[in-house]
Amino acid sequence: MRTFSGLRRDALKVAAVACALGLAGPVWAAKHVIKVSHAVTVNHPGHKAMLKFKEKVEAESKGQIEVRIFHSSQLAGQREGVEGLQAGSIEITLTPNGVAAAFDPTFALLDIPFQFDSAAHARKFLDNGGEKMLFANLGKVGLVGLAAWEQGFRNLATVKAPAMKAADMQGLKLRTMEAPLHITAWKAVGANPTPIGWAQVYTSLQQGIIDGVENPSYIFSQTPVHEQLKFLTLTKHIYDPILVLGSKAFFDKLPADLRTLVFNSLSSLTPLERQYVDEDVVKAETRDLPGFGVKVMDMPAANMAELAKASQPPVIKDVERRVGAPALQAWQSAVNAAR
Repeated sequence: MRTFSGLRRDALKVAAVACALGLAGPVWAAKHVIKVSHAVTVNHPGHKAMLKFKEKVEAESKGQIEVRIFHSSQLAGQREGVEGLQAGSIEITLTPNGVAAAFDPTFALLDIPFQFDSAAHARKFLDNGGEKMLFANLGKVGLVGLAAWEQGFRNLATVKAPAMKAADMQGLKLRTMEAPLHITAWKAVGANPTPIGWAQVYTSLQQGIIDGVENPSYIFSQTPVHEQLKFLTLTKHIYDPILVLGSKAFFDKLPADLRTLVFNSLSSLTPLERQYVDEDVVKAETRDLPGFGVKVMDMPAANMAELAKASQPPVIKDVERRVGAPALQAWQSAVNAAR
């Protein structure tokens, strides 16, 4: 039987070898664990970008940070993920704008329909001060804004008939997110919006409980929902970011150099995440969905303008109530300047 002193000598030998190989620092260094929670699948651009974030931060922190990614609501749902940040049980989450608006009304500004002409317009706006405007008040609710990634534009998929103009929206039973301003917009154009969980969308379409659903195009192609769809109209009614938010309690305690590393890493990955979105959108709209038997159609600009005319006023009125007239005016001026 080996004695305690013998075990101690063996341990010291292991430590000496580690030092000689330059491994002692990472082996014995205290680690900061960052749990990343999100509800999207492993095919989603946000998840793929987070894998790059994990690789970059773990390497550049030299073992001081470990990133653990929990996808597909393994750790928490969308709302619960943000609540976890506030409670300090989760360090980072990816969340849609509609969910974030329930915690900070500033995000309601992004729910104004048809305010961005293109992805390039939205990105220019965010990169030139828009992101800073979005994140300005997060500290008040225990959150930190880390990056404004994206999911792309939301489009309208239907079962019975294509929805190409305002008249086609009348009475349309449509699944939406649990986002009040999305519901306001769809009611304004005559649709019957129904907020239900994504897990229930397939059977709801199958059973005729809903006639359609709106989401970025690749969400339809990357999930079985496309099996119940016949038409996809590229309405591009809402530019849909996926926000990277952090726990203020965690980042306030993280050493300054590591905090900077995390912030800079996420920011530097924004162009790559957008590239993933562009690739997935093109693939979904030109190859995957047509291959699945879904007819993809562009909505004429005049029809989009008609929908904007009906949906924007009630949403803008509600947004002004939430954030105040000065914030709304500053936002709209910046959006127009980015054109």
